[in-house]
Amino acid sequence: MLVISKSKSDNEVGKALSALIHEINEELGQTGGLISNIECDVTAGPFDATVSISVFIDGDEPREKCVIGVNEKGYSRENSMAKAEKQANSLLEAFDGTIAGAYVTTISSLPGRVYTTLIVASNGEEVNKNAVIDSEKRRRRIKKGLELLGNDSSVINVARLARVFGVSRTMIYKDLEYLGFKRG
Repeated sequence: MLVISKSKSDNEVGKALSALIHEINEELGQTGGLISNIECDVTAGPFDATVSISVFIDGDEPREKCVIGVNEKGYSRENSMAKAEKQANSLLEAFDGTIAGAYVTTISSLPGRVYTTLIVASNGEEVNKNAVIDSEKRRRRIKKGLELLGNDSSVINVARLARVFGVSRTMIYKDLEYLGFKRG
């Protein structure tokens, strides 16, 4: 069993959440096993916000896994929850897996300003490093990874992706260009 536990603070929940999700997913990408549980906490004050996430992992077989997080503003609890649900489902759609755990909270800062934070942990397929994945499936996975990383292609480790997918680095660069990202 392994625990990955991290916390981030910023002036907005969304900023803290985005940075924290990036860090957690980086570490999950280098860790075997399955996510067995997730525990989260979100606090927001007038000048700062803190997001904490603990991910519990069992086993050590190579598995895809990720944590996604969204923070959506709405004019009511129902409205912000519907927006968060739509955004989370969109992110989960490209990740072929099962949900291992989730957290949701709603914070009202002012009348007519409601924020819903939704965090979901998901386990994917077993990683087979010797299998060559067809280009369309590989590009979908790369696109999903980029979405989880805030569409910042500069954080992509091209050599690692090439090893995972069993292709050359040149092929990963071509995939990134196909997805609309320029070589940096």
